[in-house]
Amino acid sequence: DPMNGDVLGLRSDVTPQIARYVASNNSIESMPLRLTYVERVIRNNFKEGRSKREIFQVGCELIGLDTLESDLEAILLGSSIIDKLGFDKQVITLNSSLFLNYIFSRLPDIIEDDIKLLFYKKDYGSIRKYVKDKALNLKQREFMKKFVLPIIEGKKLISKGLPKNIREGLDRIKVISKTLEDSNASLRVQVDLLNVKDFDYYSDITFDIAVPEINEILLAGGRYNNLIGKYGKDAPAIGFGINVLPLIKTLKSDQLGSPIVVIENTDLKNNAVFFETRDFFSSQGFISVLSNQPNPYSGKFDLKIKISKTGQLTLFSNKNKKIASFKSLSDLQKEEF
Repeated sequence: DPMNGDVLGLRSDVTPQIARYVASNNSIESMPLRLTYVERVIRNNFKEGRSKREIFQVGCELIGLDTLESDLEAILLGSSIIDKLGFDKQVITLNSSLFLNYIFSRLPDIIEDDIKLLFYKKDYGSIRKYVKDKALNLKQREFMKKFVLPIIEGKKLISKGLPKNIREGLDRIKVISKTLEDSNASLRVQVDLLNVKDFDYYSDITFDIAVPEINEILLAGGRYNNLIGKYGKDAPAIGFGINVLPLIKTLKSDQLGSPIVVIENTDLKNNAVFFETRDFFSSQGFISVLSNQPNPYSGKFDLKIKISKTGQLTLFSNKNKKIASFKSLSDLQKEEF
């Protein structure tokens, strides 16, 4: 602090603070919780050769469920957000921190960090050398041959010999991968079991989402079933964060912001309906443009509402094509926008 000389900490991640808040303020009975946040964080990724930088992040957390369905809910929510921003072709990468942590636990502590860094860099050539390295005993070298080399070489991993919980986790990832592929033909789903994440609190499935138009990972997340327990209350959780800046740099200005609705009313007697209609669309996230003359608005819009002398509302598309008519505002309010 330039005022008093105190050392201040910079936030590198939001998830631990959410975990602490949930443990302190929510009961198990109140779960599941679905939370969202918008926050800035500072990252210093020496592993990637990057300097310190500020990341603007939007995140979502699902707390209190540990099911295949909740994994899918989180991944599909992230995918749908990116899709609504105009990026329908996506690459979703799935991984298992449970499997990776098991691999690292079977290696000597003295080389664990070195191996992790090689995995992070995907330096498979150096990883292969460790299979013959004398720093590993025979049992450890055989372990690497059986469970690491097949993945590097693109061969099928034989899970026999792995602990039951890891086999079940890998099977769950297979089901999730198949379900995602079946749900949307535009999604390309891949499983990368050697994909090391930045944070060590991940306990099971992790996932990334990338798009061809942007040369950065847009979304990253995973399951962290043990983190909230560190603050005094055991609860499973899964969540993700979206890196906002690459999106802003790529999206065109007319793809950002709220949709616009033009509301036309030429009869003063209907002013009450006029403003109630504006309030309704504002509550739905629209920007309302009000007009007391027909067709005066020349800018871009998404919907148009015309209010007749009898109070009937007619809905038009952005090409002035009639969509539907409603006898009253209450009828229109039953629709989803």
